[in-house]
This record gives sequence, C-alpha cells and structure tokens, in this order.
Amino acid sequence: MNTLKRILIVDDEPNIRLVFRTTLASTEYLLSSAEDGETALRWLGEESFDLVLLDLLMPGIGGMEVLQRLRDAGNHVPVVIVTAHGSIPDAVAAMKLGAIDFLTKPISPQALREVVAEVLERHDEERQDEPTPTLARPARTTTITACLPMIDLSPAKRALNHREFDRAAELLEQALDLDPHSAEAHTLMGVLHECRGQDHAAYQSYKSALKSDPHFGPANDNMRRYCEKFGLDFHNKAINPAAS
Repeated sequence: MNTLKRILIVDDEPNIRLVFRTTLASTEYLLSSAEDGETALRWLGEESFDLVLLDLLMPGIGGMEVLQRLRDAGNHVPVVIVTAHGSIPDAVAAMKLGAIDFLTKPISPQALREVVAEVLERHDEERQDEPTPTLARPARTTTITACLPMIDLSPAKRALNHREFDRAAELLEQALDLDPHSAEAHTLMGVLHECRGQDHAAYQSYKSALKSDPHFGPANDNMRRYCEKFGLDFHNKAINPAAS
C-alpha cells in the first residue's frame, strides 16, 4: 500500500507536462515525463510504470505508434489517451490496443486526478484477484439500499484493457442483467462492439446509454464520434436520444 505509483507523462507541450506534474504532485505518485514518443519508448523499455498519460498528436513518433510498439513488445501498462479539440480519429484503433480511457484537452485538474486514481485503483485490484484464464468472474455488486445494486465494472474494464474481449462481453452482460439501465455498462458494451468491428451494435449500445442517462459524458463523446464517422446528424433526436 505504501509503494509509490509510477506515472509517465508523455506530451510534446512543456506547459501540459508542467500542468500534469503540478496537478498530480502528491506523496502517492512518482512522476516522470517525456517530451516525445522516442523518449517515452526509451523510458518504458528501461523502467516499469503503473500508468502512462499519452498524448496522441506529437511530432515524430506519435502516440498511436508508441501504443502499438508497447503492445507489440508485450507491455500491457495501462494507458490513458490524451488528445485535443475533442476529436479522436484513432479512438477505435486505440481501444483495440487496450486504451479505453480518454482525456480531452483542456483538462480540469479534478478530471485528471479522478481518471488517474480510477485507472490505478482498477489495476491495483487486479493484482489482488485470483487468476481466471478462461472463465469470467461474476460482476461484483454492493447493495446500497434494499434491492438496489451498485455495479463494480472494474473487472470488465480490466478485461478490455487486456483485450480479453470474450471475458469482457460476459462481464458486461452480467452487469446489464443486474442493472439494465447502467449508462456506463452500455457505453463499455459499445466500446467492446467497436473493438470487434460491430459498428451498428456499438451505436445501439451508445443509444441505450444515452436513453438511460442523456448527460453521461463518455456515451455522448462516443455517439458524436460515431455520427461524424458515418455522416449522421448528432443533433437529431431520432438518432441521438440526448439531442436537445
């Protein structure tokens, strides 16, 4: 519990690296930074990290190439993709490589801290779980009031991070059986469908997520990206339940 979590910040903008380091400065994290993909790959080849904050758009070796090289080398370190302007053209490719967590610049300090803490906790729990190479564990729940379960989706997210798509599907189906109105579970199911090339099924999952919660940010982001990809009107309520 007292071991410092090692985080590598990869961004070509010095001010972004400084803001991230300032925001995350604490007694719990040991922070390192790289100004380009080549430096990041060198760091990652020499040291072990618990999390990488990876900018997609960098000169030279970009974020997607860094991520691809990591996975090709068998390095499954959790990666949070950082990008600008709300446009993630390589989102599906990144998700297929196990990067399902995204941050869009500009990033509020609170959002950055929350995502980092959530991803680290998710993968810290993984070390405490018994291995199950073929069978999915049931989705864990905590009862907060009578008959109202709060679903723990961390195992499904970890399965997606490790590209264990069959296991992720089982866990998400179990979660949706417990709570058919979970916007987050529907969104993760959409991510899974996209990783499998099932575009229409992904759209239906994002649509279900937004019917459950029109304000759920990840579902909105993915629906917008889907509409842009296929030339659909994001503001048409027949297409997007969250449209005003």
